[in-house]
Amino acid sequence: MALEYENGSSYANVSIQDHEIGRTIRFWLFLGFDLPSVVCSIFVLYHLLHKQVLRQALYNHSSILMLSFNLIYQLVDIPWHLQYFYTGIIRPATPIFCLIWWFIDWGFFFINVSLLLWTVIERHILFFHTTLIATWQKRLFIHYLPLAMIVLIIMVFYIIAIFVPPCQNTYDYTLDLCGMFPCYESVLFFATVEQIGFAFIAMSLIAIFSISLLMRVIWQKYKMHRQIQWRKQRKLTLNVISQDYSDPGFGKELEPILFFLSYFPVFLLPFICLTTLPRIWRE
Repeated sequence: MALEYENGSSYANVSIQDHEIGRTIRFWLFLGFDLPSVVCSIFVLYHLLHKQVLRQALYNHSSILMLSFNLIYQLVDIPWHLQYFYTGIIRPATPIFCLIWWFIDWGFFFINVSLLLWTVIERHILFFHTTLIATWQKRLFIHYLPLAMIVLIIMVFYIIAIFVPPCQNTYDYTLDLCGMFPCYESVLFFATVEQIGFAFIAMSLIAIFSISLLMRVIWQKYKMHRQIQWRKQRKLTLNVISQDYSDPGFGKELEPILFFLSYFPVFLLPFICLTTLPRIWRE
């Protein structure tokens, strides 16, 4: 202990060593979860796109989009984290690399949150208001257009916020995600839209619409004087609950542990989709 007080750099060395141990643990955790998750993503996407019945089913379209963005996230964003965990520095150490990383990490992240919100809203339409999608014109405006608008609006928002912000970005190539936070989060408009609109309101509505969907199914059976067979509702219950907990936004703003844990729903999403699609699961 005396040597620690005599050497002024001893505490810094201990801190650096602890940080390196943390990076090592994160590296192996991310790698161990990402590899099987990528395989599962490809497997589920292949069946959803290859089988005509699954590909044409309206309720699968949002899942296909979410899995597609999630797979890009797994193949691009996660390996960049792994590279940092392994080396302790950002490579290549250039502003454009950091901007692209931020765009994928935050943009794709909130695209999936918004797609998940629309998924649970659309389930109400698919289950209880089928006349709204009875014709091609109705499906275009009620089903296809919202999916396209969600992706387009959020991508445009993050292109502006990250690549042409009304502020000056700073980059720290010794920290994960180039310092983690772009400068737009200090701009009131962008911060409000993201934290209130994309995060708080969206996540609250996901929970509300998911729970209300389950309650509507149960109430519908009760009104029809049919016995509620709880075992048959297990799939719907699993679907609703798993979608809530697969929301990748949970805990994103809390540092540092919850921020780290918030990436794990990215790894879990393909398995959740697999378990809620019995035709694929049987294969």
